[in-house]
This record gives sequence, C-alpha cells and structure tokens, in this order.
Amino acid sequence: MTQNDHMLALENHYSGDESWAALEELGLRKHREVPTVLSLSRVLYEDLGLACVIYEVIGSGAFAWLDHKLPVLDHIRPLDCVGDPILIKRLREALMRFP
Repeated sequence: MTQNDHMLALENHYSGDESWAALEELGLRKHREVPTVLSLSRVLYEDLGLACVIYEVIGSGAFAWLDHKLPVLDHIRPLDCVGDPILIKRLREALMRFP
C-alpha cells in the first residue's frame, strides 16, 4: 500500500466512536437475544455490539460475509479487521455507510 492509498483508506474517514456507539446501541436493543447474533459474537471475540450491527446490516448471510474479501475493506475479510485497532475502524465505518 502506498502512502496515497493509506490516505484514502476508509479508517481515515472514521465517523468516530460516538457515532459507532449510537449504531451499536440500536443493534443491541433489537438483536442482543437472537441466537444467530450470540453465535456471531463468539466468532467476533465476544463483541456482542459488533455482532448486532453486522446482523442488522448484513442479515442472515453474516457468517459468510465475514469470510469474504471485500472491495470496501481494500480486499480484506471483515473478520481480519476484528482485534486490529486500525482495521476495526475501517470495518465500523463500512458498516455505518451501509444503506
């Protein structure tokens, strides 16, 4: 990745933790008890909030989605973003931009 590519990376346009927390809270209110979300959370290192947002945005195909290299994430898997302090911002911003 060149310096120009890095400057264009989605994490550099992260809307912020406050925006993420608001979206996460909505997801938690709707989906925190859904069995699929609880299973998804285990794959996401017990991040129930992230699991709720992914389920809200992606739906029942969330498990498959996590394992696909996505152009919006610069051709890395969403699962590869979890646990990385920079890449998690990339994933969060991508999720916040879904219609």
